[in-house]
Amino acid sequence: MSRTIIEYANHPESKFDGDIGVLERKHIVADSVIYIGKEANNIDEQALDVKKAQEFINEKAVYDFILNLTPERARQLGIKHRSALAYLKKKAKEEDLNFESRNVKKLLQL
Repeated sequence: MSRTIIEYANHPESKFDGDIGVLERKHIVADSVIYIGKEANNIDEQALDVKKAQEFINEKAVYDFILNLTPERARQLGIKHRSALAYLKKKAKEEDLNFESRNVKKLLQL
């Protein structure tokens, strides 16, 4: 019992800055947000099947990037045919890109 009390007294406080006296709360800055869904309340009942963190794509930035892409730059990025670039630009104007297509994936890897 005495060992438990000593460990409690010597345990560093992770939520506060400082060692002794009146401690101040640490400020937390989130560097990312991960959507976990409405089943978060039942997370202990689910099997843990996490392969990688979910990534969110800034679609507006991708559309703008494609619309400003020159044929020379597109060729450097791996889009070989002008027709493929024209198709991507058409879809970007319509905001109807398939983010799983091969050419869009090439651009997202940048």
